[in-house]
Amino acid sequence: MKIIVFVILSLVYTSSFAATLPDKDAAKALAASVMHKVAAGKTQEGLDLVKPYLMIPIAEFNVMKNQFTMQAPVIEQRFGKAIGVELVKTEEVGRSLMLIVYLQKFEKHAMRWKFYFYKPKKGWTLNTFNFDDKIQRLFNQK
Repeated sequence: MKIIVFVILSLVYTSSFAATLPDKDAAKALAASVMHKVAAGKTQEGLDLVKPYLMIPIAEFNVMKNQFTMQAPVIEQRFGKAIGVELVKTEEVGRSLMLIVYLQKFEKHAMRWKFYFYKPKKGWTLNTFNFDDKIQRLFNQK
């Protein structure tokens, strides 16, 4: 039986006051900065980096962070110590959507991190991000 460690932190817009990133390069840099913190074992600090660009209430964001804190020991017990991160792909749909996927590497397994950016008119916001252990979905399966 497969145990899913920490599934989807899908965060949907609930406010209209999120900060925007000026361009795709800034969005890519934000995702890279988050993953740099994750690789250094500072996941909480990495999550804090996305907070200004998400359109959710602070209370909901804090619940998400607390859930991660509770799951972190289970993740380490099951997958081993974190050993790094790796950019897997950047994918664009039209001119307004961009997906950035990273692999968080552990001694025994890996987790995928997905960042979905959206450009409404000007600037990019982080529409949704999530992470899970479903690495098999990184492959094109027919």
